Amino acid sequence: MALAREMVERAADAGADAIKFQTYKAESLARKEAQTYWKGTSVSQVEYYKRLDRFGSEQYSELFALAASRGIVGFSTPFDVENAQMLNDLGMPLFKIASCDLPDHRLLRAVAGFGKPTILSTGASTVEEIDAAVRVFLGTGNDQLMLMACMLSYPTDDGEANLLRIRALQARYPALSVGLSDHTQPDPHMVLPAAAIAIGASMIEKHYTLDRTMTGSGHFFAVDPGSLAMMVQNIRLVESALGDGSLGVSRVEEAARHSARRSIVANQPIAKGQVITSAMLAMKRPADGLPGSAMDQLIGRRAMVDIAADQPLSFDMLDA
Repeated sequence: MALAREMVERAADAGADAIKFQTYKAESLARKEAQTYWKGTSVSQVEYYKRLDRFGSEQYSELFALAASRGIVGFSTPFDVENAQMLNDLGMPLFKIASCDLPDHRLLRAVAGFGKPTILSTGASTVEEIDAAVRVFLGTGNDQLMLMACMLSYPTDDGEANLLRIRALQARYPALSVGLSDHTQPDPHMVLPAAAIAIGASMIEKHYTLDRTMTGSGHFFAVDPGSLAMMVQNIRLVESALGDGSLGVSRVEEAARHSARRSIVANQPIAKGQVITSAMLAMKRPADGLPGSAMDQLIGRRAMVDIAADQPLSFDMLDA
């Protein structure tokens, strides 16, 4: 619990919006003969997970309260209906269902029945499996479903990240928010999570540890507090830079538009009565006269007044 409390505190310090745990019992998660499938371990999954399944309602209640006191959301991924119910009884405001449980329609219906926002990871799933899971969840009447693009490989090589899965999910499920559950190793500049935001992800999930040298399946490819802070800063920078995509002249462009654009001016003195030719005209800054697009409307017309060199032209200086 001391470690968990510190993780909550430092996640809040780093600017995270939420911190998520996992809730299961080893015996209900795997059969006795199931072996670990990630690098660096060679024990049974039951033996491995029994080291990690000790928290119950009292511990989660304390951690969620601590998170709330720090202004972030504390929640967890339940791996069975019983733990889902326990977490809901604690008033947990948000649920996550792991990729491995996407086909578990009983769990999907139970969590959807709480009527709360739910994040569903889609790693290692076929399109048909995702379609079925979405139908089951939405079929309960709960439309607060969010999908996570995910590559279920621990860790995922950068070249295998396939960030464009985000757009593929958005195109297939346009009514749902889509994020990224990222299992790549942290790079020195935390580029990939920010890139995911740039192409449309609405949330990022990242494995998190206080020390990447700690023993366990996920520490070596997780972000530590420093990398987490950098990730958050990069994401906030990208969010602020994306804008709304509107075309037209922005308020911040107006001064440069006036000073950098050019107007039509006389390239030489033009006497009253002279017919305007292209050679008599030039384009010079600032943009306080006629724009270059009006030049064809001037050529061939007769000057009605004397026009000095460098003087901006206007239509009332010329005949009709």
